[in-house]
Amino acid sequence: MNNQHFYVVTGASGAGKSTLIKALGELGYSVVPEVALALVQEQEQCGGNLFPWSQPQAFMEEVLERNIQAYDAAQKLSSPVFFDRGIPECLAHMRLLGLEIRTEHEAGLRQRHYASTVLVAQPWPEIYVCDRWGRATFERAARSFEATVAAYTESGYDARFIPQVSVEERVEFVLQQIEGAFSKSRRWFRT
Repeated sequence: MNNQHFYVVTGASGAGKSTLIKALGELGYSVVPEVALALVQEQEQCGGNLFPWSQPQAFMEEVLERNIQAYDAAQKLSSPVFFDRGIPECLAHMRLLGLEIRTEHEAGLRQRHYASTVLVAQPWPEIYVCDRWGRATFERAARSFEATVAAYTESGYDARFIPQVSVEERVEFVLQQIEGAFSKSRRWFRT
C-alpha cells in the first residue's frame, strides 16, 4: 500500500510530537496517536506486564503489529492523516536494541508506505519532561533520535525538521510542508 496522504510526525521523545498531533486533531484533521505510548498506558491500567523495560522483544513486536493495524485502519479516514510515529522506526528501534527482526516484520514495512515527506521533531530540552511514561533522561531519549530519522531517510523519505516554536507555529509549518501535495486539491485543507 502506498498512501501519499499519510504523514508521519516523528523524532525525539518529548519533543512535542504528541502535542502537535493533538492540535492537528483539534483542527479537524485525521490523526493516529502514538501506538507505543498507548500500549504502555493500557498495560498500566490493566495491570499487564508487556513493557519495553521488561519484555522488549514482545513489546516491540506488539508495537509493530499495532502500527501496521493503525496504517491499514487509517485507509478509511479523511485525508490528510497524521501519524504520531510510524512503521519504519519500529524496525529501527528493534535493530538498535538488538532484537530479532523476522521476515514478516520487514514485509509489513515494505508493503506500507507513507507520504515522501516525514516531519521530524528534534530533541528539545526546554520542553522535555521525564514522567511515568517517558522514563528516560533527556540524554537517553535523545540518543535514539539519529536512528529514528535514519529509519526514514534510508527508506527514501525526505526529513523536514519542525522548528522549535509555539504549537500554533508548528501546526502552520506542518500544513505548509504538505500543502504542495494538495495544491491541486485545496478541498483537503480545513482553514
